[in-house]
Parts: sequence; C-alpha cells; structure tokens
Amino acid sequence: MSKPSINEQQKTREPERHLSFLDIVFLSMGGQSPFLSILTYGLAAFLYAGLFGPIAIILGTLLVLINGLVVYELSKRFTKEGGYYTYAFYSLTKRLGFETGWLYVFYSLTYGVAYILGATYVIYHVLGISPWIVGLGIVGITSIFAILGIRVSTKYAIVAASLEIAVMTTLAFLFIQSTHFYFYNPFSVHINFSKLAFAILFGSSIPTGYGSITPISGEAKNARKTISRAIITVILLGGLLAAFDVYAIGDHLVYFHLISNVTKIDILNLIKDRLGIVTLVFVLFASINDGILGALAFLTATSRTIFAMSSVGFLPKFLSKFENHKGPTRAVALSSILYIMLTALMLYIVKAPFLAFEILGAIAVLSSLFVHLSSNFSLVRISLKKINKRKLQISIGLIASVFSFFILIYSMEQASPIEVYVFMTWIIIGFLLAEIFSMIEEENEEED
Repeated sequence: MSKPSINEQQKTREPERHLSFLDIVFLSMGGQSPFLSILTYGLAAFLYAGLFGPIAIILGTLLVLINGLVVYELSKRFTKEGGYYTYAFYSLTKRLGFETGWLYVFYSLTYGVAYILGATYVIYHVLGISPWIVGLGIVGITSIFAILGIRVSTKYAIVAASLEIAVMTTLAFLFIQSTHFYFYNPFSVHINFSKLAFAILFGSSIPTGYGSITPISGEAKNARKTISRAIITVILLGGLLAAFDVYAIGDHLVYFHLISNVTKIDILNLIKDRLGIVTLVFVLFASINDGILGALAFLTATSRTIFAMSSVGFLPKFLSKFENHKGPTRAVALSSILYIMLTALMLYIVKAPFLAFEILGAIAVLSSLFVHLSSNFSLVRISLKKINKRKLQISIGLIASVFSFFILIYSMEQASPIEVYVFMTWIIIGFLLAEIFSMIEEENEEED
C-alpha cells in the first residue's frame, strides 16, 4: 500500500490559516465543558476521594499531561487538518490511519452529544423543562454556529468561555468567602488507594477537551507553535480551575459541617440555598453554555476529521469541499446531522438525560483511550528513526502507551456490557471497512 510522503501530502488542500492562539484555546476550553465537568466528573472524584478530591483532580490532570505531551510533540511535526487521524496515517499505516479517524469521529460525536445531554439534565432538573425541548434546542444552536463558520464559532467561544471562567472563579471565591476564608487541609485525609485511583480516573476526565484541538491544525497560524502551546494551556487551565472549584465546595461543606451527608449533596440546590438565586442563574447560563460550547468544539473537530479522511478517499470526495473562514461546509453539515440524530436517539431510547449522558460519556472515554494509544504509537514510531536524539520522546510515548492501555482495560471492566458492546462493534466495523478499502486499492493497482 503505497503512501505519499509527509511533506508532499501536507502541501495539498491547505485551507487558509487564520486561527490565533486565543481562538484555539477558548474553542477547546469549551470542549472541556468545565462547569458540567465539575457537576459530573468532579463530583464523582469528590465522592470517591472525599476531601482529597481536589488533589485527585490535580493528579488526574497530571496524568492527562502525559498523553498531552505526546500530542504536543506530534502537533509540532504534523500541521495538516485531521489531528489524530493524520498522525496515524503518516506515521503508522493507512489502515491504522483510517481506524484512528473512524474511532476519532465516534469519540468526538459521543463526547460532544454527552455534554448536550448533561446540559439538558441540569436545565430539566432545575427548571423542569422537557428534555426534548432543551436537548434539541442546544444541538440546534450548536449546529447553526458550526454552519456559520469557524470565525463566528471562535468569536462566540472567546466571549462565552471567558464569561464561564469568570463565573467559575467567582463561584469558588464566594464559597470560600462564606467560610470567612477558612482553608481545610486536604492532605489530612486518609484514603484507600483503590478509591484514590478511581477518583484520579474521574479527575482525568475533566481536562480531556484538548482532544478537540488537533483536528483544526490546518487552520491555525504558525501551527507548530500554536497547537502545541494551546494543548498544554488548556489541560492545565481546565484541570486546575476544576480542582479550585471542587476545593471551594469542599471547604464550604467542611466549615458548615455538611461533609457527613456528602453523598446526598445537590450542588445546584447548594448554590441556590447558600449563594442565592442570582448566582444560580449564572450557573444555569454556564451549564447551557457548556452544552453549546462543548458540542461546538467537538462538532468542529468531527467535521475536520471527516474532511481530512475524504481528502484522501477514505470517505466520499463530496465531503472534501472547503470554504475559507467557513471550513469544510459539507462535512460540517454531515456532522450536524449526526449530532442531531444521536441526541434524538438517546433521548428516545434512554429517556433519562443524565443516564444518557453517563452511557455516552463512558463510550467516549473508551474511544478516546484507543485514539490516544494510536497517537502514542505514532510518536514512538517516528522517534525510532533517530533513536539517539529522541530518547525523551520515545520514553514519553511508551509511558503514555502503558498508562492508556491500563486505563482502557480497567475502564472496560467498570463499564456496562452495552457500552463495551457498542465500542467494540464500532472498532470491528472500522477494521472491516479498512480491509475493504485495502482490497479495492490492491485490485486497482493490479489493473494499472
């Protein structure tokens, strides 16, 4: 299976590079859905680790940095659209490139829709509005922003993400202020190691929004520096901000002796009762904003991966149309349809929005780990060519591979059967399609 050289291919079909460092950081911060992550993954880390929860989130953030450093290195070498798919396509094999792209589309789709469902749950829980109205409303707004183009999307992301960071920082400050600036010591807590490991796993789920950055490399100014710096910035900013908020909530619970009933704590009601209805209004805004921003970041990434795969013939060439400042319009339209369909399907089948969020979130985590395993192997593969000069990169790739593989196996043990079945079925279909493409290519080469 012949394959064009990296330099040769990266010169083709290049879109205009107009996205700045701030554009990419704020768009990908939306991919973390920071406030929704606190309500879900952050709360789970707190339930398992107790008052050590904020430290567990920081440790989880450091673990995410391991995979992030792999992508950091790869993003300096590959600047074309497609992200993880592009890394595997050029550094491994065409088949693994297709499989990685196939899994990334699945990962970004399930991850983005999961946050739509998470926001749907919050609004339904507080205001009692029908999940269908909220869910389809959020995915509809997300699709409109995506279709209007990446420039409109990034402008919205900068404003909305800035407001959300301000709300989250203010919320943490208000919780700490309510204790008259009393600070508890999280290291005074004794915790079982297995529970700590599980809490770290949940904590590591918070800053994973950086996965939406790399597919838009082809539209970034000075991509080699911009993308790599944005990855590290987003991981640290998202993870540390979440840890700060969870610490502030824990500080409030300790000061007012509410920690004994932590399993029954409803954070949204706690905010309303302790900080007032005005604060709750801003929190609801942050939740809706998270649903839109999270889905928008990953819908953008989905469309760029589809575009990159169609450019080399893995998907219909029809999807490779690209308009500057708007992006791959047909790939965006297809991605929007997929997001709307999956949102409606989950609301119809599962009905309970939070349960639907948990199911899609688990499937997305499994898919993400597979995709990162591919990128880890990509870094090791290209570093072996100059093994004496790239020992650090090889070490990072191997450590990240071991970590990702361990978490993947452990997560599959914890996941429900239906989540594992869906994940494995998607992988098998991808391998079958890759084999079919390979057979067709070999037949065409023989005819020539």
